[in-house]
Amino acid sequence: MPLSQPPRWLFALQGVLAAVVVVALVRLADPAEVRHAVATADLRLALLALALVPVNIGLETYRWWRLVRRLAPEVRYTEALRAVVGSYPLGLLTPGRVGDYVGRTVFLRAIPGGASAALTFGERMATLAACLAGGLLALKPFLDAQVAPSPLWAAVTGAGLVATGALVASILFPSLMRATLGTLLPFEPVRRAARAFDAIPQEEGAALLALSALRYVVFSTQFVLLVHALAPGVPMLGSVVAVALVFFSKSAIPQITLGDLGIREGAAVYFLAAYGVDPAAALDASLGLFALNLVLPSLVGVPLLLRLQLRRQPAGQADERDEPGEPAPARVRA
Repeated sequence: MPLSQPPRWLFALQGVLAAVVVVALVRLADPAEVRHAVATADLRLALLALALVPVNIGLETYRWWRLVRRLAPEVRYTEALRAVVGSYPLGLLTPGRVGDYVGRTVFLRAIPGGASAALTFGERMATLAACLAGGLLALKPFLDAQVAPSPLWAAVTGAGLVATGALVASILFPSLMRATLGTLLPFEPVRRAARAFDAIPQEEGAALLALSALRYVVFSTQFVLLVHALAPGVPMLGSVVAVALVFFSKSAIPQITLGDLGIREGAAVYFLAAYGVDPAAALDASLGLFALNLVLPSLVGVPLLLRLQLRRQPAGQADERDEPGEPAPARVRA
């Protein structure tokens, strides 16, 4: 199965959009203050955030592996881990990290590509549900601290409650997710892929939500640690509330820039400012999280991706064990 490559203009557009947003934020924050915040940061807290990177990726892999094993019980955790990490470079360079779907399909051939994509989608929806739920819980203390909150927040809260309820119901009842996808996207390939949810029992959906909530706590803790490393005077509750609202906003806004760069940073500057955090420190904390949870795993995944491409058989050469007309699977050394 060849690795499909998005057009170069898409990479360029993502990069330009991300650069424009980040440059605008840097101008708002004052480059000198940005450098000062980094120079005076508490490295101990930053290292704690770094130490949580394997925990974050490990939980992401474990969630997906549990789903995959419902279709292919022989798949090992290390195989799922290789697929997840090897897909990070593709995810970083595509809108909404859709490259992850392709990468996981290519790395792990034990299940059909459509089923792999469907399970990845279900996992992502569980993360989205956790981010929305966390943001809804943080909205009340945030609005209580505002002198005159905008009436639009009532609409945001209502929409968030409806979306979160729908997501939780779809995850707890996988057949409902299959029916919803089949209705919204009435195409046979989508319906065929969505049948993978029939193999997921309700208790697995509950476990997926619990693991997603745990992972949400992990990457939120990383963000809070980075905020306190750069702005030690911020109230702990204020930083937790602001971080929850940053992820809430990022989840609600379409992801069109490189690695969501700029969206998270803008939200961080806005919400953390409500608790006295300097824009420079908020920007640095958000960029630091981007580096830890996206750039660093992508650097680790590049060699895996390159090795996969090098070991793939040339196009047109079918493996003697494959059925006629089927593409040869990628050979990945264990």
